[in-house]
Amino acid sequence: MIQPFSLLGTLLILLLLLTACTHQHNRRPPSPQSEQATKAKAHNAEQQLLDTIHHAESLEPGNPLLLSSLYSLADFYHDRKEYDKAANQYQRALQIKEASSGPEHSDIAAILKRYARLLQEAKRPTEAANLLARADAILAQSSHRPPNP
Repeated sequence: MIQPFSLLGTLLILLLLLTACTHQHNRRPPSPQSEQATKAKAHNAEQQLLDTIHHAESLEPGNPLLLSSLYSLADFYHDRKEYDKAANQYQRALQIKEASSGPEHSDIAAILKRYARLLQEAKRPTEAANLLARADAILAQSSHRPPNP
C-alpha cells in the first residue's frame, strides 16, 4: 500500500518534472530526439497524476490529496493548452468540493476563479465572466456572515 506522504512527495516531484518539461529555456529549436523525450516525460507525468487521482479516490471522502491532484492535473493540461481536459478537472474539483462543503463555501470561489482564468485563456469570456460573478457573489456573501463561535 502506498502511504499518503509518499504520494504527496511523488506529486511534488511530478510537479517539478512538469515545470522542467513545460518551461524549457533553450533558444535553439529542439531536436527530434529531445522533442520525443519531452513528450515521453510529459506522458509519464500525466500518467503519474492520473494514478495519484485514482489512488486518492480510494481514500476516505474529503481527503485533500484528491483535490490537490485534480488541481495539478488541471494545471498540467492548462500548461499544455489542453483547455477542455483542464476544464474537466476543474469541474470535477467543483463537484467534489460542493458535495463536501456546499455550493456557497469560500473554497468554491477559489476554484471558480482558477477555472475562470483557464476559460479566459481558452477564449471563452462569457463563461469565464459567469464563473467570476458567482465567485464574487460567494465571497461577498461569506464576508457578511457572522463568524462562527
